[in-house]
Amino acid sequence: MGTAQRRLREAEERRQAILDAARKVFWTHGFDGATMPQIAGEAELAPGTLYLYFPSKTALYVELLFEGYRRFEERLSSVVASKDRPRDRAEALIDGFFGFARENPEYFNIIFFLLQKEGRGGWTARFPAEQVKGLDGRMAACKAIAARVLSQVHPGRTPKEIERMVDAVWSMLSGVLFYFKEDSKFRAVAKEAKRLVLEGLFQGAR
Repeated sequence: MGTAQRRLREAEERRQAILDAARKVFWTHGFDGATMPQIAGEAELAPGTLYLYFPSKTALYVELLFEGYRRFEERLSSVVASKDRPRDRAEALIDGFFGFARENPEYFNIIFFLLQKEGRGGWTARFPAEQVKGLDGRMAACKAIAARVLSQVHPGRTPKEIERMVDAVWSMLSGVLFYFKEDSKFRAVAKEAKRLVLEGLFQGAR
């Protein structure tokens, strides 16, 4: 490996170490409570080095959002691809949603809850419009996977109706996670939520 390649690899490894550290700090302290020196300390870097990779705390958070959405989309795509029947796909999506949240709590909280809990004025006020547009696109890509499954379950529904169904299911599952993810009752509540969602979806299928 040449010198230039080695430097590129080292830079990428350091960048990933910064993202890993930032994820932990944001999860522990929230967006408002987190600071760049805290993140630098977690990554075992000088604060000045941190700024060579990310110009601000907001830039770091946005990068984590994009990374989280990418991983979430990959998870949903994978579970859907492993099933053939619409009902099995719908069930796998719910399991994938809950599974991702439980296995990747830091990413899931960053995507769904962190700014909503703190977000005075709305989370979109924290980021430039172009970044918000890009993040909306990543979330739309995740929801599009669910929309394709629900379109198979309800082929007679319009795209707008399917969109509302996806939003309703998405909100229910997010609510279960928000209130019960750390609770001993989570498994029982998640199981009941899954049953209710599937019952509602397939009773209304035509």
